[in-house]
Amino acid sequence: MKNKMGIILPLLALFVGSTGLAETPEDYRFPRECTMTPDGNPVPLCGKPLTKTPVVVRNEGASLKTYPEYFVPEQEELAPNEMRLTAVGSGNPPVRRGQASTSWLVELGNGDKFLIDAGGGTVPALWSLRIPLAQLDKLFLTHLHLDHVGGIFNLWDSMGWARNTPLHIWGASGSTPELGVAAFAEHVAKAAAWHTRSKRGIILERRRAAHCARVRLSGSSPRRTRIALVYDENDVKIYAFPVDHILEGAVGYRLEWNGLSMAYTGDSIPTRQEAEQAAGVDVFIHELFIDAPTFAKQNNMPLQFAENVVHEHTPADMLGRIFAIAKPALGVGTHFFTNDYTIDPAFEGIASEYSGPVVIAQDLMVINVTPEQIVTRMAKTDLLSWAAPPPPPPPGAKRPQLDPPVTEGRTPQWVMDTRLTGEE
Repeated sequence: MKNKMGIILPLLALFVGSTGLAETPEDYRFPRECTMTPDGNPVPLCGKPLTKTPVVVRNEGASLKTYPEYFVPEQEELAPNEMRLTAVGSGNPPVRRGQASTSWLVELGNGDKFLIDAGGGTVPALWSLRIPLAQLDKLFLTHLHLDHVGGIFNLWDSMGWARNTPLHIWGASGSTPELGVAAFAEHVAKAAAWHTRSKRGIILERRRAAHCARVRLSGSSPRRTRIALVYDENDVKIYAFPVDHILEGAVGYRLEWNGLSMAYTGDSIPTRQEAEQAAGVDVFIHELFIDAPTFAKQNNMPLQFAENVVHEHTPADMLGRIFAIAKPALGVGTHFFTNDYTIDPAFEGIASEYSGPVVIAQDLMVINVTPEQIVTRMAKTDLLSWAAPPPPPPPGAKRPQLDPPVTEGRTPQWVMDTRLTGEE
């Protein structure tokens, strides 16, 4: 891979559950009946996207593709000129049963797939999308707050049963080596040492040395590095740019492919810099944070602490200002506490500065992007999904071999001597 800003980890391979259990995705029942807020927006978790513009028509004279009401995994192939964005997780550090932390999946019509962030509680939703796990090998991290990376162990472990490929991770270097993505990944691997050693000789484990290109997005020049190309393969270009989120090492990404584009900024205090780097994209995904009094009340914290947190994020009116500068075809607010009483104030705040199409993300919200239109829906997935079957190996590929089993450090012999047998 070219222009890597990141590392390669040796990798073994939640929609957060609702009450609507299902044997198949089609049987899935959303946990709430759809009613409207006082301002006429759908309530969360009822199967409707949180927007008044679920379809954004971009070419009035074109023949528009018709989509089913819900996205169901394995039932819709992407067209060669189509992009699909899925909110694998749309929430915050407090992982809630109806809303995990932060993660987004980008799928392109050329077959490429990219994960952006992997917050806590997001892996079950990712698993339920029925994507062959060996294809989920590119992870772009915006920053190293745990609500954006806390799902890494679940990602590692759950994929171990269905893949034998490394996970490629991109992220910023940080102001010092120990604050960069390479150090993070190295420590993840070290923390999992008992886990990986115990699997040797039982399931496949491909070992590869970690390395990092250590691209930094700030510097001593007067202009500094505003944006850097960090991925350039298969006609896909991904750029990283610095955002203002407490420490050096927080970045946003802009992806361009086949005339389509999207940007995602992670968390940030709003800046003109990030708005300019996302200018004109089809979909601009940006954090949206709740007001300090509500945040303090619902999290049982002093108002001063809540104000300190909110100051490092983007309130609704400032998100509207960011969208007004960037002018995306669709603006998306994510990283938000979606409750009945938070939806209307958020839309009102955004509308005070911006009048374009906007949606507030929920877990497993799906956005299809084509040159003619942008369609937002919710997904129906199997809450008890198994792994999707892997693609067939290339012709002539050798069957992978297991490593020799562990011989040192095994369970003490005297404990193994007490194992129960079928003859007892």
